[in-house]
Amino acid sequence: MNTLDIVLIDIICYMGGLFTGLGICFKYKHDLLVRTSSHAQLQDLVQKITHDIQAQTSEGPPIMASAPTITEVIPPMKEIIIRTNEI
Repeated sequence: MNTLDIVLIDIICYMGGLFTGLGICFKYKHDLLVRTSSHAQLQDLVQKITHDIQAQTSEGPPIMASAPTITEVIPPMKEIIIRTNEI
């Protein structure tokens, strides 16, 4: 591969990502952009979103870690002594 091939592949990948992002924005722009005609509507929307988030996060007991401790996984190490009789 020469330099021109690499540059062209980079440009194609960049343009593909750019157009994909724009396509997603155009497809979901009614969900992403919120238009309100009054401050009261905006406050109602914010309260609804925060209430939904609080309802999702406050359901049930908290999740606790259940992984075993390190002493359960790895037993205590034993010292091994090797003695040789070298002259």
